Amino acid sequence: MAYEQILYDTSDRIATITLNRPDRMNAMPPKMIGEIHDALQQADRDDSVRVVLVTGAGKAFCSGMDMDVLRTPAARVMEEAKEHNRRDEHLKPDFRGAFSYMLALRKPIIGAINGVCVGVGFTCALYFDIRVAAESARMGILYPRRGLSIEEGASWMLPRLIGLADAIELVVTGRTLSAREALERRLVTHVFPDDQLMAKARELAAEIATQCSPVGVAVARRMVYEHMLTDLATAIREDFQELNKLFGGADFREGIKAFMQRRPPNFPGR
Repeated sequence: MAYEQILYDTSDRIATITLNRPDRMNAMPPKMIGEIHDALQQADRDDSVRVVLVTGAGKAFCSGMDMDVLRTPAARVMEEAKEHNRRDEHLKPDFRGAFSYMLALRKPIIGAINGVCVGVGFTCALYFDIRVAAESARMGILYPRRGLSIEEGASWMLPRLIGLADAIELVVTGRTLSAREALERRLVTHVFPDDQLMAKARELAAEIATQCSPVGVAVARRMVYEHMLTDLATAIREDFQELNKLFGGADFREGIKAFMQRRPPNFPGR
């Protein structure tokens, strides 16, 4: 599909999705949420893509829900969101949300948080696998300061990412964190100077794309997210079952051969 509110580009096995409403600080209406969903699905189907990088155009990652949407009756917003965000019915219900479908994709997602990231933009970023931030970035729920609460499973994701105590503090105060505070609370894993953010994020994406088996990454990622919803005995059993399937596979053979020959791997991704 042709995108109006995001940019989509692929190069060097990396798909880059850029939220592209810089004049509105990338405020996110339902249409943008739908375009992000479509682009991520496109990247997931593309065998030439091994990692997805998401960032924002201009000085913001996302300033939250578009104000025009906030002025619209909630019932109408929900209907528009359903139209733009059809979910795959074969997925488990846990992975059919406006953002939770990301957890069921095969390709890892890196968020390069280049500026303010609040409200629905913050919720979206919680579902990325890795978040890195520019020094000028600011992140937070914000909703309690606007008479709202929390959305789209952020109440489930946030405590699992940063712990219950820190999550409750953010939720009840609605305050935003600096990039350094976000790093201290493990909301992001790296903070870079603003002018180095995209280069460093691409370095991380390239490391995954060139050094890691796409099959191994996809399976490990799926195990982690599915086992957040189950018990330890099931996780042990299913980890072993999936690992056993990979022994003797093309990626496993290439990984061992590359290690023995002391050269970079060339994983076929099968």
